[in-house]
Amino acid sequence: MDRNVPRTGSEEIELYIRTYDSLLRSSDEVQIKSLAEAHAQMESSLHPHARAAAPDMSAFIYSILRLPPCVREARLIVLGQSREVFERHGFPLAGWQSVASGARRRRSFFNGVDTLAVYIASHSDIDDIVPLLAAYQIEWNKFNQRLRHAALPETDDALDGDALARALDVTPDDLDRLRRVWGAAFLDNLRAAASAPKRLAVRLLSGSLNDYRRATLAWYEHVEQAGVSSVDLRARPVYFVSSNTHSLINLLSGFALRREEELVN
Repeated sequence: MDRNVPRTGSEEIELYIRTYDSLLRSSDEVQIKSLAEAHAQMESSLHPHARAAAPDMSAFIYSILRLPPCVREARLIVLGQSREVFERHGFPLAGWQSVASGARRRRSFFNGVDTLAVYIASHSDIDDIVPLLAAYQIEWNKFNQRLRHAALPETDDALDGDALARALDVTPDDLDRLRRVWGAAFLDNLRAAASAPKRLAVRLLSGSLNDYRRATLAWYEHVEQAGVSSVDLRARPVYFVSSNTHSLINLLSGFALRREEELVN
């Protein structure tokens, strides 16, 4: 593994990527804790206060919205390109619960105990998932440090929001944002954070180019079969669109162009 000291921001990002790429090449579980230093050193714009003692609420909420809620119970996250890959490595997904996040449409399954299986279609999925897991764990553990001796009420109505915000060293507004994101699970999640730190691990089941090709072929065959019978998709132009549906709205509606000056400012 290349562990040269980086000299620029881009080198710090490259070091982070090289670090988890190297570790994921083995068949062993990679502890997210082992990536925390490289993650913080990168000083990502999505997690600028990773090193701070106080929680980085924007980064925490960003990760919460992009990971399935069951990550609270998960210990191991396994990444694979297809059901065959999962089964080949001893993770039969039959009977597992299909789970989803609020802001990422990524196919995922939970075994109901401690393992979350996540489908990946490209290396960019790994580049998305690993930093999300690192940010989630770092910020969860900040909550654990501040809440482990706190007396949380039995009901949400009895919760003193201002006192809790002071205990967490966050603003009441940020705490309210978290409350809205977690919804009815707010108190349960706080109790879980208070009871134990998070020790996530990730394992890449297979990362060969052929596995990605087979997964892509299976995906396209499904698209082709589900297409309109009167249209031959093989003879039509194909557009690959970002997973964020607003990209289509911006492109077709002209919204961004009409508001260009306002958005730039």
